[in-house]
Amino acid sequence: MSESGNSSERGFSRRKLLSAAGLLSLASFAGGALFRHVSSSVRVDVDSFTTAGSGHSKNILVVTGSGRSGGNSILLADAFIKGARLAGHAVDVFHSARTPMGACLHCGGCWTAGTPCVIKDSFDAFYPKLEEAELLVLCSPLYWYNFSGHLKCVLDRLYPYSQKNRLRDLKVREAMLLMCGESHFLRSFAGPAEAYRQMLGHARWKDRGRLFVTGVDDLGAMVGNEALRTAEKMGQEA
Repeated sequence: MSESGNSSERGFSRRKLLSAAGLLSLASFAGGALFRHVSSSVRVDVDSFTTAGSGHSKNILVVTGSGRSGGNSILLADAFIKGARLAGHAVDVFHSARTPMGACLHCGGCWTAGTPCVIKDSFDAFYPKLEEAELLVLCSPLYWYNFSGHLKCVLDRLYPYSQKNRLRDLKVREAMLLMCGESHFLRSFAGPAEAYRQMLGHARWKDRGRLFVTGVDDLGAMVGNEALRTAEKMGQEA
């Protein structure tokens, strides 16, 4: 075969190779896009449930994470509180967004001043409520597939109660989680659901129930939602 023929074959082979590489790249891109869509939208085992309580009245602390007055998660919290008070429970509430709390600085100052934390902010008003609670109820909107930042700061500031040098233990033995969000897919709540599960395992608290409400975004979208009756029942059975 002539030299020019060999050159043509080599050029053709390179074109085939480049074409194949382009197709593989396109397939990889399309596959990645499909994976991201499926993994962020398909339903996984993010279940809502509640378990019956002891039937005895208890001290309950409800911590909300919404900064929106009358927001959908606030309505969930209100429904839970209504049911709990009707059942004879003592309920206190801490609205973390209305009295913002700073993040934990991991400064090592826990208990050194006789109080759980040396940072002076709304934690000073929060921790006495926390130390009286037997059941902790977290109620948050879904922000970027997680708890709201306001509620996350509260959770981070529980750190002193896990320290060996703590001056007091919490009375909390049980917890509940109520959340709602714009997403129509329960899979979107997987992040906070797993964080909540891990937190309960670390603190050795009993999981008394979870409620995840999808498809609510605009102010007032929760009004008339069956989830409000569920939240009220959770409060009654707390």
